[in-house]
Amino acid sequence: MKQLTVIFFCFWALQFLAQKNVFLNLHPVFSNQPFILLSNYQGNDGATVELEHFNYYVSDVKIIHDGGQELYLDASIWLVTPMQYNLYLGFLEVNQIDSVLFTIGVPKPYNTQAGAMAQDISTYPETHPLSFQSPSMYWGWAFGYMHMIVGGKADSNNDQIPDAYFELHNLGNNNQQAVALPCVQTALGNQIDLNFTCHVDRWLNQMPLSTIGVLHGDAGLNAQILQNVNSQEVFTSAANAQISEITAYDLVQMIQDNQCIDLHTDLPNRMTSLQIVSSSGKEFSKMIPEGDTQKINLDKLPSGIYFLQIELNNMRNLTLRFVKP
Repeated sequence: MKQLTVIFFCFWALQFLAQKNVFLNLHPVFSNQPFILLSNYQGNDGATVELEHFNYYVSDVKIIHDGGQELYLDASIWLVTPMQYNLYLGFLEVNQIDSVLFTIGVPKPYNTQAGAMAQDISTYPETHPLSFQSPSMYWGWAFGYMHMIVGGKADSNNDQIPDAYFELHNLGNNNQQAVALPCVQTALGNQIDLNFTCHVDRWLNQMPLSTIGVLHGDAGLNAQILQNVNSQEVFTSAANAQISEITAYDLVQMIQDNQCIDLHTDLPNRMTSLQIVSSSGKEFSKMIPEGDTQKINLDKLPSGIYFLQIELNNMRNLTLRFVKP
């Protein structure tokens, strides 16, 4: 089979090169610092907070591309967490993406028993975002899903130690929030990344976390925190938008077929270790390359989205995404 040298690898036949693997990346930060669960941060009201979970649904994605063409991803629903915020939108016939629109929350057709596409939560496959989750994102057949949940502790006595537990579980079949964002895409080979920042501190702005306790519902603060998505400008274009994650000086990949990756680095950037990890964080393989080339067989790898984590001897780490058909 004919080989091609490209900056980013893919596993598709040459006749489909007009299509792209598209990722929507919603990187979470807190006051412009990387957001990590169970870490202390100072909220916008000055109180110290520690979050144990921060999960939300993204749905109804629409892409505006190539001079105003619209591409709606039908039945698109993802559960976003601080560990899983890279959303694979699909292998799409797009070239230049101008903007992306999406909804925060579960769409009405799927949310409650009144929805045309609703079904019992127990009938969803275990891996489906609308299946059972931990912590739970479901409040019952009549009330539907919680569009977003946040829980943790907040400082209640100004000693900089989070001590007062809180939970916000927001429901409501009219509380979904529509988001529209202009794009500055990052394109490498047959992949397009739409890089955005999710400002967790802005999302929690004006929330009296140290005194609210546990709140379930569709009104009051539970409605307000969802409205914060737009009023506080929670999602913004990331600082690394339009910046390539790799260059030809770091790594060169050769397309061979969809069961194998051939890697090659230019001196002096030799590879010191390689690791394949699934989108859920499961490690599938780890190896020490020999020399400046490496062949990776994918025949035993299940179909899905993976991250190839590469360590170079110039102290730079690369993380590349790929799709195994």
